Amino acid sequence: MRFRGKVSWWFYAIMIGVAGLQIPLIIVSAFIDPNVAALLMNLAIFVFMEVFCVSIAIHNFVELEEESLLIVFGFLWRRIPYSEITALTATNNPLSSLAASLDRIEIRCRNKASTMIAVMDKERFFHEMKKRMEHL
Repeated sequence: MRFRGKVSWWFYAIMIGVAGLQIPLIIVSAFIDPNVAALLMNLAIFVFMEVFCVSIAIHNFVELEEESLLIVFGFLWRRIPYSEITALTATNNPLSSLAASLDRIEIRCRNKASTMIAVMDKERFFHEMKKRMEHL
């Protein structure tokens, strides 16, 4: 079962804001200081940032597999066995995570750092996880 990742408006605002600032800087720097190496470096950083952010907006989901939870967040992914999960809690924690929304679910694991995700249908996610995690 797959749950679509939730992406908040502020994530899109960051993507557009970075493009809105970076594109004029690249254009102006090309005319003011035609240093090809610096121009290519700025362009490469811009393209990398935008591709990374767009991949998160498009390729963002959580899949409930037979034995584990698969989290896909752009080019990043993580698989967590259900047996390792000790708790699931709703949170608005703004720390870095595999979530593009502050409406998050914290997944606490045995002997590992917790992971935060954001899904569109949070209530259904909790319901389906309870079915798979009898130890909670």
